[in-house]
Amino acid sequence: MDAATPETKRVEVLLFGPQAELAGVRSVGIDIAAGRTTCAEALSLVAERCAALRPSIASSRLAVDHAFADGCAVLRGDEELALIGMVGGG
Repeated sequence: MDAATPETKRVEVLLFGPQAELAGVRSVGIDIAAGRTTCAEALSLVAERCAALRPSIASSRLAVDHAFADGCAVLRGDEELALIGMVGGG
């Protein structure tokens, strides 16, 4: 493998609550380019893989290793990822 070519890794994005219900599954698998795919790109990949989640993606955030991640953050491919939707209440 060429050093400039990123390794493709399959990662599971965990789903909870209403988003898991919408998707009908507890996780969505996506293929990322390790060291090159941003969190924003990962969210787009989730939307591509699961049409039921598309309406909620814009108001969702990606948690990486139990902390919200900025859309520009780059994924290594070995993190725990979770899709966190908007939570209402007060």
